[in-house]
Amino acid sequence: MATTEWLLEQAAALEQAATDYAERAMWASLQDHIRQQARRIEQAEGELDGRAWDHQQW
Repeated sequence: MATTEWLLEQAAALEQAATDYAERAMWASLQDHIRQQARRIEQAEGELDGRAWDHQQW
């Protein structure tokens, strides 16, 4: 996902530019959150695809 990669790159750049620990920790936490959300989206898309192709529920 291009958007996810772009968000991660931006957050990583901001983390590197941060001047104090709290700000760096916030940007690192945001990167973890972005990864978790991307994984959840991928899982939901897989579930939707699986349900759409379940011939027993047509």
